[in-house]
Amino acid sequence: MQKDKPNTLKLKRVSRRFRLFMQILMAVVPLSNGLFWLFLNHLPELVQKEVLPYYLHFPLPWPTLLMGFIVTTLLPIGVGVYGLYCLQRLFQLYEQGQIFLAANVFWYKRLSQVLLLSFAAGLCCRSLLSVVLTLHHPPGQRMLTLSLGSDDINILVLGGILAVISWVMEAGRQLQEDIDLTV
Repeated sequence: MQKDKPNTLKLKRVSRRFRLFMQILMAVVPLSNGLFWLFLNHLPELVQKEVLPYYLHFPLPWPTLLMGFIVTTLLPIGVGVYGLYCLQRLFQLYEQGQIFLAANVFWYKRLSQVLLLSFAAGLCCRSLLSVVLTLHHPPGQRMLTLSLGSDDINILVLGGILAVISWVMEAGRQLQEDIDLTV
């Protein structure tokens, strides 16, 4: 049996750390979002206005806080946690020394889809959140906002780039498979 090369050992060690980090984030991100919405009314006004840049009347009623939590958890955080899961699975493969296999390509494709979903989820979430957070306002002071920023464009471009990378990896994997089968 051939010993692993130093780079392979280093890749496995680093991949294990990242896999564990992704697993921790999968729990911490939704929990921190829940705590944010639970204690939103108790945060300093400056923080409230910075984090939620809508024209709001504080304190927000509990139904509004609950709806805000649901909107932000189901859409962007749900997609983000799935992205962390995909990364965790990818690092798990690297940790096992599996680098250019069909499973790796599969998870790269999923990550590109996560980024594209994240783009859509961000747009929907911000619009829904503006409605939810101003729903308790009197008529004439309720809002619906639509926004598209450079961060959204960056996510969209990265999703496209990752999709192309997964296609290249698949082509390389198939080429290597053909070479391995040639006698």
